[in-house]
Amino acid sequence: MLRALFMSTTTVSTPKDITGVQLDLHSLMTAIDRSQAMIEFDLEGNILRANNNFLDCVGYRLDEIQGRHHRIFCTPDHASSLEYATFWKKLSEGAFDEGQYKRLGKGGKEIWLQATYNPVLDEHGNPFKVVKFATDVTHQRKTNAEYEGKVSAIERSQAVIEFDLNGRVLSANENFLSILGYRLDEVQGQHHRMFCDDEYLNSPAYRAFWAKLERGEYDSGEYKRVGKNGRELWISATYNPILDPDGRPYKVVKFANDVTESRARQAEQAGKVTAIERSQAVIEFDLTGKVLTANRNFLNVFGYDLNEIVGEHHRMFCSEDFISSLAYRELWDKLGRGEYDANEYKRKRKDGREIWIQATYNPIF
Repeated sequence: MLRALFMSTTTVSTPKDITGVQLDLHSLMTAIDRSQAMIEFDLEGNILRANNNFLDCVGYRLDEIQGRHHRIFCTPDHASSLEYATFWKKLSEGAFDEGQYKRLGKGGKEIWLQATYNPVLDEHGNPFKVVKFATDVTHQRKTNAEYEGKVSAIERSQAVIEFDLNGRVLSANENFLSILGYRLDEVQGQHHRMFCDDEYLNSPAYRAFWAKLERGEYDSGEYKRVGKNGRELWISATYNPILDPDGRPYKVVKFANDVTESRARQAEQAGKVTAIERSQAVIEFDLTGKVLTANRNFLNVFGYDLNEIVGEHHRMFCSEDFISSLAYRELWDKLGRGEYDANEYKRKRKDGREIWIQATYNPIF
């Protein structure tokens, strides 16, 4: 035959055990009361009590809120909404709620609370009140809103793309996609190398570039890149490693502007200046008349070497009569005011020989 032995697992609590549990609970509630903003409501939303931390958050005294409804902390629109009625219905049925909530303190001051609303159950499992634990996150919300505003402004005005540390594209905004001529699905998951020419990709400079970013070091400059269908373009950009809470880089955000047209204009202007340098005699002065530099054509015309004239005054090229004249002072006064002068001028070479030059004096702003 079989004999079964059943042992009771019921624990009989002694008064000493109960006292210990009560002490633990009291210590726990005291710790929470010291560290958290706490308020209690009945199931209809009327305030039963609140601790000093909560009262400090909202700026009230206890006698100003006790017995009043939770809606005193809400905007009239929110307090009269279906969402608000559903919120209290949910709590009265014993359902927990958490999140960040916009609330109003005394005098209508807007505050944000990170909070949990916790229905408290009786011995039969029925809710009979709600305890709210909260932390004031108003400063954090404002700071985050400021950051988000700045990021949104950057997103609107700049081309932005994000990469992981391996160089693969995580995301890109419309400005970036428009400059390069791609759709997001064409670049997401692809490597940064798709925007570079083969010569640069195979260079030590490209490997050093990504090694630098992986170390968390920033890089900026003007970069030649390749858009869709091989179109060459230039961007002025910064590559910014983003660090995790431990200070380790985990992705790279690039902010960029298309400078292709301005680079083309600069190249055109540089070409024109080079052409002028090749065909014309050119000399530069500061506003007091001292020589800054001169090109080979000018030096040949006047018979000097550059080191003989840099730092010397313009008067070295003029006769004594002209230097002491009112016309000479008026010439430099006019140039000092930013006014242009053009004419035929009598000047003097190194060997003392007189020459005539057709010239323009052009103030640079």
